[in-house]
Amino acid sequence: MEHRQVELKAESVSFLVCARNGVTSKSETYLSAFVAQKHDVNDINLYQIMRAPGQIESVLGLTVQIGYR
Repeated sequence: MEHRQVELKAESVSFLVCARNGVTSKSETYLSAFVAQKHDVNDINLYQIMRAPGQIESVLGLTVQIGYR
């Protein structure tokens, strides 16, 4: 996997964890720039991106806040 694809996965997970826990982050800006540049995302596993925030929150003992921004 290319470096920018790894970064996209990491920023996506960061965005989800922050958004679900009421933390403002700059991930949204980075992700929108990534999309605007039309990078290839075919090799990115969305299931892993969606699963990772729950695992991180579990390890940190966080409970997800209902209602995203």
